[in-house]
Amino acid sequence: MTIVSKAELSSALAVLPRVRLAHLPTPIDYCPTLTKRLEGPKIWIKRDDCTGVAFGGNKVRQHEFILGDAVSRGVDVVIQGAASQSNQSRQLAAAAARLGLDCILMPRKDAHYDHVQGNQLIARLFGAKIVPVDATASLKQAKEDMAARLKREGRNPAILGMGSQSALSLAAVAYVNAYLEISSQFEALDEAQPTHIYATSQGSTQAGLQAAAMLLGHTTQIRGINPMDSRNEAYEFPSAIAGQCEAAARILAFDLSVPVEEISNSTDWVGAGYGLPSADAQEASALLARTEGILVDPVYSGKGLSGLLGDIRSGLLTAKDRVVFIHTGGLPAIFSYADAILACT
Repeated sequence: MTIVSKAELSSALAVLPRVRLAHLPTPIDYCPTLTKRLEGPKIWIKRDDCTGVAFGGNKVRQHEFILGDAVSRGVDVVIQGAASQSNQSRQLAAAAARLGLDCILMPRKDAHYDHVQGNQLIARLFGAKIVPVDATASLKQAKEDMAARLKREGRNPAILGMGSQSALSLAAVAYVNAYLEISSQFEALDEAQPTHIYATSQGSTQAGLQAAAMLLGHTTQIRGINPMDSRNEAYEFPSAIAGQCEAAARILAFDLSVPVEEISNSTDWVGAGYGLPSADAQEASALLARTEGILVDPVYSGKGLSGLLGDIRSGLLTAKDRVVFIHTGGLPAIFSYADAILACT
């Protein structure tokens, strides 16, 4: 594997099709009170909840490259489907509205579908067409059937998010760019590079960070805390994440071989399941709110934070470490889980 410079990586990113959606670079906030409370590593939060569009989130950053590619191919309608409170769906609906694309969202009819609040409410405000999918049906097949029907009607659809390998690879590319931001921000702070970066990630966010660290020859360890596990049809095994790392590098015209043992992606903090609050996430969310005045949701970013806190408390991280937690957003979902949150306060 050839080590590249940050300038070379930036140049490779600059030639890709891209639409400008996000407020970048996002801030990076040091957390002195949380750091002191945990008696562990110095902790920073990379505020990708501040990307600007539709209450922010990591998917806005990713959609710059995913939709840049789609627009360059003449796509006129985008399709996405996940849990009814999907952060990705909410951010895609907003991005599509800005770019003049039709957007079809196919949420699963889960426990929160009938309660039109949070992400689902916001997605509707952006004009997305909602086509629900039964809880026991295959979302992947439903999206493929929708795309086939649209093609017969003369449209040029694209399935994005889970179920699209090309979209996942471009989503990873976006987090190569995010890694460069973090590295430059640490230089500006006159801090040594992070020893660890934690992200709530089903795959692509972690893959981009991992690819960037390896291409640059950095020793920063990337740790993904997965909000889903093999009970979910969209779960990405570590081998798939390694493949996304390599695919992102290829898009940037670099060769990268990623052994699966390099991928640290934990499913220990999923709890009862994807899209469901966990007690650990609730506790982590409350601690961050009450020490730093920063909110995370109880089903996605909160689970990633609970994994970070768990690793600190177990001694995996020490006071010598410098840790960045990627805040991936998801704040509108808080309002759909009000009862669960209040039960833990």
